[in-house]
Amino acid sequence: MINRILCGCFAGLVALYGGGVAAEVSEATGVSEIAEAVSSEADGEGIAAVTLTIANIQSQVGKLYISVYDSKDTFLSETKVYELIAGLENLQNGQLEVMMTLPYGALAIAVHHDNNANGEMDRNFIGIPKEPVGLSNGHVPKFGPPKFSKAVIEISKPEQQMSIALVD
Repeated sequence: MINRILCGCFAGLVALYGGGVAAEVSEATGVSEIAEAVSSEADGEGIAAVTLTIANIQSQVGKLYISVYDSKDTFLSETKVYELIAGLENLQNGQLEVMMTLPYGALAIAVHHDNNANGEMDRNFIGIPKEPVGLSNGHVPKFGPPKFSKAVIEISKPEQQMSIALVD
């Protein structure tokens, strides 16, 4: 199955492999053209066109890593429902819009800005991220690691919009 993912005007086709999608967005395509294609894939059969606005992006250096999880057992692990690596070429006023097709259900989205472009999340000596991160549902953990139950959102309509603000 082919899914389309939009990041500003840059988009790419990605293939679904074993329940997970991974893509690096780089091919230039018209925004309305891709948005229409993603919307047409959200045909009411349990697939939604989700527009995600990522805010508070402080730099155009590096890439955004967007990961979608469907259970507390896999939350923040290597097992993802979808993963998107997005360039920041279309960053406007500290925001970037990404469109993806996601299955209906309870999902949590995590965003990491790899602002030094080393391909990984840098952490301090006790494991706290040193780079900007954001979670769905506005979840910002106070003590301990993030919880799936606090970041979970319900995908239940053919078209949905949401936003995630990165925090340092």
